[in-house]
Amino acid sequence: MPSFLPRSTRAMPRASLWAAGVLLACAMPAAVGAAAPEANASGVFLNEEGEVLTAAHAVANCKSLFVMKGAQVAEARVRALDAGLDLAVLQSTLKPYLSATLAQADALPATSIGVFAEAYETLQRLPDRALLRSNAMTVPGAEGLQLLSGARPGASGTAVLGADGLLLGVVVERVAAAPHASGQVLSRTSSTAPLTGATQVRAVSAAAIKPFLAAHGIAFSQSTSAQLSAYQSPAARASTLSVGVLCGGPRPIDSTTAP
Repeated sequence: MPSFLPRSTRAMPRASLWAAGVLLACAMPAAVGAAAPEANASGVFLNEEGEVLTAAHAVANCKSLFVMKGAQVAEARVRALDAGLDLAVLQSTLKPYLSATLAQADALPATSIGVFAEAYETLQRLPDRALLRSNAMTVPGAEGLQLLSGARPGASGTAVLGADGLLLGVVVERVAAAPHASGQVLSRTSSTAPLTGATQVRAVSAAAIKPFLAAHGIAFSQSTSAQLSAYQSPAARASTLSVGVLCGGPRPIDSTTAP
């Protein structure tokens, strides 16, 4: 066992040693060559307790779980999960600067609107966030909340924000391009084929998220009031709300079709 591990770790089971290794890698300075692990999926802070909303398929079969925000990494556990909705809430010791406000209105606009939805890892490297207004469009007439988006693996659990900064939903999968074809989940560990260009992506809407949270006693806020001024960027708000989710152990076992 490497001498830099605390004495108490020398008798740890293998899963705990893996967890300790992840935490040490994230805590070590870049000067010694340690790189923080990449998130498998994304999530969004829900409340001041730091509970994180994400996609169920990204966390359902993980031996260990971590949430990441900048240089902070913390172990997490599943607080609530609904495989049918493909939603989960994680609990950890991370506390947010800002938590999401869900859209109170359940009805989506009848016409296409610009929204912002981007994976945690991409947001960390995204230039000129303060200037971005939208990067996806809603699809009118589609069942639930669907977007025309270039979302790539790692986007599962990504917040969908309107221009007003309200949370409209969370991304869960890429929609099949043809009838009877399978869709594709968007957690990094579940996606095998390279994805390019904008295609249709399914998100779970705020209208479906709110009853799920209420049923599990999870605190959240909702409003009809804009959370951003006309000159503020949803991309910048998304960066503050977004959380990285890292699954340790076996890859999640995912259904690639909508329930």
